[in-house]
Amino acid sequence: MTPGTLAIWLAAALGATAFVAALRWARGREASAATFRLAYHGMTLLLAVASAFLMIAILTHDFRFDYVARYSSRDLPYLYLVSAFWGGQEGTFLLWALFSALVGYALFRKRSWEPAAVMACYVPTILFLIGLMVDVPGLFKSGGNPFRLALPAPPDGGGLNDLLQDPWMASHPPAVFVGYAALTIPAVLAFVALLKQREERWLGAALRWSLFGFLSLGVGVVLGGFWAYKTLGWGGYWGWDPVENASLIPWIVSAALIHGLLLQRATGALRRTNLALALVAYWLVVYSTFLTRTGVLAKFSVHSFEAGASFWAVPVNIEMLLALALVLAAGAYALVRGGRRAAPPVDAKLAWPLLLLVVIALLTVSAFMVFWGTTYPLPSSLIGRPGTYDPSWYNRWNLPLYVVLLGLLSFGPFLSWVGRPAREWRRHLALPAIAGASGCGAAALLGFGGAGELALFFVALAAMTANVVRLVLVAREKPLHTGAAVAHVGFALMFAGMVASGAWGRKHEVSLPIGQPVQSEGVILTYRGHVDGSEPKHRWRVAVMPEGKAEEVLEVRMYSKGRGDDGRDQIMRFPAIRREVARDLYVAPLALVPAGDAGNLELRKSRPVPYRGATLTFLRFETAGSGDQHVMTVRALVEIARGAQRETVSLPVSFADGRFAGEPVSPRSLPGVSLKLERMSVEDGLVLVRADDGSAAASETLVVEASVKPLIGLLWTGTLLVGLGCTLAAIRRWLELRAMPAGPVPLPVPAAVGTGLPTAAGRSAVLPLGDAKRAERPSR
Repeated sequence: MTPGTLAIWLAAALGATAFVAALRWARGREASAATFRLAYHGMTLLLAVASAFLMIAILTHDFRFDYVARYSSRDLPYLYLVSAFWGGQEGTFLLWALFSALVGYALFRKRSWEPAAVMACYVPTILFLIGLMVDVPGLFKSGGNPFRLALPAPPDGGGLNDLLQDPWMASHPPAVFVGYAALTIPAVLAFVALLKQREERWLGAALRWSLFGFLSLGVGVVLGGFWAYKTLGWGGYWGWDPVENASLIPWIVSAALIHGLLLQRATGALRRTNLALALVAYWLVVYSTFLTRTGVLAKFSVHSFEAGASFWAVPVNIEMLLALALVLAAGAYALVRGGRRAAPPVDAKLAWPLLLLVVIALLTVSAFMVFWGTTYPLPSSLIGRPGTYDPSWYNRWNLPLYVVLLGLLSFGPFLSWVGRPAREWRRHLALPAIAGASGCGAAALLGFGGAGELALFFVALAAMTANVVRLVLVAREKPLHTGAAVAHVGFALMFAGMVASGAWGRKHEVSLPIGQPVQSEGVILTYRGHVDGSEPKHRWRVAVMPEGKAEEVLEVRMYSKGRGDDGRDQIMRFPAIRREVARDLYVAPLALVPAGDAGNLELRKSRPVPYRGATLTFLRFETAGSGDQHVMTVRALVEIARGAQRETVSLPVSFADGRFAGEPVSPRSLPGVSLKLERMSVEDGLVLVRADDGSAAASETLVVEASVKPLIGLLWTGTLLVGLGCTLAAIRRWLELRAMPAGPVPLPVPAAVGTGLPTAAGRSAVLPLGDAKRAERPSR
């Protein structure tokens, strides 16, 4: 047994001891508190020791460990050696367990609420993660132990996936797992509050940790999106991939939870709803881990860890299924047992509480739709029709939801003027309306359309403007209370950037003969040749010169890593991005055609390739009959598009006596050109077509995809503002906690919050929950 494995075993034993001691402590045996603390400290220390062992093994290239051999190598830079710690699922389990143990210290401090009961519920979440790594030699292999030996040790490791060798991806997993650990706390607090039927006491801590979890998980989601944008070469930042969605769903639910907790804190409403949202958020965390780490989506996602063995043959998969069932059952039991007390309804006359209720409903519906689309591959596989929803399905369902949500956000900041004359409403709403209309008018003049996209752009700009006004008003008196306004400004900017860069972006393929300038999207692109010494990871220089501006030389990369487990070529493409104030110019390599071979066109299924003012797209293969039983004929159907004209040509090839013979075809769309099928690969969906126009050998040509992303800077600026707003809000809540005396959680008087106006003293009146209820009763 290796030292790392021993540390994990001992951590599991001490974790179990801490759990039993916490149970005894919760039953009133105060002497068990010391035992719990000692065991918890020991468990955390051993997880830190195991993490140190793994990091040392990676940094010292100890390839005796299978995990180290698979995810690191001697030539990796130091940063990526460190990030190899969480490059695979075993390392991420250890990282998550360590983060969870460290976060748990906040739950049994002196000022903590019900520390014994809370820790009795929290420790099992850590034990679940440790259990994913525990091996029983000769009996049980969990599949998640990072210290499993691989003897004899190879001389070098396989290295970290090239796509993961990026600073943004190096920081993405830690941010996500800190968020996962933080979102565990509201769920545990909700569970204890339900069992003890003291729903009012969990609010303060739950709100703070929900804000922190939302912030951290959001940082992870954004880092992943930015990494995809600058690294993967497909021109987008979010592809609605099932594994991408797995971390997005709990983030959306945590946003709904934050707004629900604010509403409950103000009016006492949504008690059971918030308890359910907290439990669901944690269940979704476990569920997202299940989707990402078990390989059940390996056939549907480009991100999923592949399932090597049968699903049921991997114990870690079964453990996750059991954890999902247990969390679901425990949450349902707690809701039925402890959620019997009715919460006060939201008064339809109270403007902003009703608005918050609608916002929570919209976020919940959005999360459910993404959840269903993400989960769909599983039930569809069970009925024998495996499939996924394409990105347009997600966009179609979510667009109207967020149009309404941002519309509410456009006038929500002005709800404190409820009851005032209509002219004041018109005055305050005029500026957001003008901003939205001006932005949509400018977009229409530039040729950008789409009714849904224009509507979303309008409300995004209106919401941004309204919240800027709110921000200025609040910042004058209470700067620390500006967190919500800053976050809402960022949220609106994010959607404005999404619409402009996603729906209104343009892209097309461009052939760049070496040394010959080619104009595209208002810039001149020039292929400047191969970077010396870059083989086998080819790098090429592309000069970009916008009109009236200086030239900038960008570098694009592309190479093959050979065939993957599915038998297909693994092509790595690394784009180059020229960032401007109003847009990004995105250049991604597609193919290099050597000199003298410019007539050879490599066509992949459904991917158009430019040629002489037209585009050629390989559609599919067809088999054809032959009069000779010893000859097999196959036809490749290729579509030629020139403007609005479309022509489909059939390129035949015959196989006889081991020889491959193609027949030239002269299409009407390309006069003077003959096309001949030279090579084909059914597995890869690939054909090599020779286009002969009778001309002399052409020069080397780089084929790239050039795309424009208008206003994408609004998206990245918006994400920063959302993070800043959440940070300000979290700081405010923590300062309130430090200033708050021990006792019941204060709640605003419902009459005061109904108008959205402060009391005469300039602050919201507050009463303990019990006193607030007594104040509502008529005196006798």
